[in-house]
Amino acid sequence: MTESQKQAQETRKKNLEARTAKYKEQADAIRAARAALQKVLEREDTTTEQALEAAKLLADLGKQY
Repeated sequence: MTESQKQAQETRKKNLEARTAKYKEQADAIRAARAALQKVLEREDTTTEQALEAAKLLADLGKQY
């Protein structure tokens, strides 16, 4: 394997690691948003307007991911 091929392989490996970390970070953020919106829905003092907005945002998250 030439030096160029080794470098290309290493670059692909680093790119994969970076993409994996990015996707994990995005998934963690989505889970946190869903949990926060679910808490809004579960609270007893949530207004109807707040509950509807939280439900809408949860539905939008479900469509996107």
